[in-house]
Amino acid sequence: MANNSDAPHSHVGHRNRMKNRFLKTGFDSFEPHEALEFLLFFAIPKKDTNELAHKLIETFGSFAGVVNAPYEVLIKTKGVGAHTAILLKQIPQLFRIYCEDLRKPCKVMDTSKSWIEFFKPKFIGRPNEILFVAGVDDAANFVASQLISSGSKSKLDVSCEMLVKFTMHWNIDRIVIAHNHPNGMAVPSLADKIKTEKLEIALRHLNITLLDHFIFGKNGESISMREYGALKY
Repeated sequence: MANNSDAPHSHVGHRNRMKNRFLKTGFDSFEPHEALEFLLFFAIPKKDTNELAHKLIETFGSFAGVVNAPYEVLIKTKGVGAHTAILLKQIPQLFRIYCEDLRKPCKVMDTSKSWIEFFKPKFIGRPNEILFVAGVDDAANFVASQLISSGSKSKLDVSCEMLVKFTMHWNIDRIVIAHNHPNGMAVPSLADKIKTEKLEIALRHLNITLLDHFIFGKNGESISMREYGALKY
């Protein structure tokens, strides 16, 4: 009987110790499974989450593997309900919002570095290929950006018409586009090269300048298609 009555107190005490530890050191002193255990506190308030944290990391390989796992797969894991799966799926999305907020574009966007810093956070936690467009005025001052297209894990349709509509809406004629390879490296495919060249020519006939096209790999690496040689004008 004594053991049973001590269990809830021990459980609460462990959580309080973990919270105090976090307040003192952040996650610097936490192992990945401990950080996951801590996160699970907020989805599973009355059970020990240490065992589940270990199980999830063993199943998906890492903390990142857990939060990047599809929702449909997570909820099939014993001990993970819809509430827990939704909490886990929030992490990459919140991280992307956080990084984008920190990387608000500077007024003048006239270097590859400035564009890479701007676009890179936008692809965090994206399971499929997506395309962003951004525009500047004649003095390279940032004007606006927009998600233009969303595709599959390995395919993306890019419409010149959508890019033209963006330029007309913002009354600009200088744009930069960026897309990701969520399961690969920042290496242009043959389709990437052909599409970029066709877009540049089509837009040029409409007096719109495609300044650059950036490709981002699954690990955040990037390449400039202009520096690569795919853009000529």
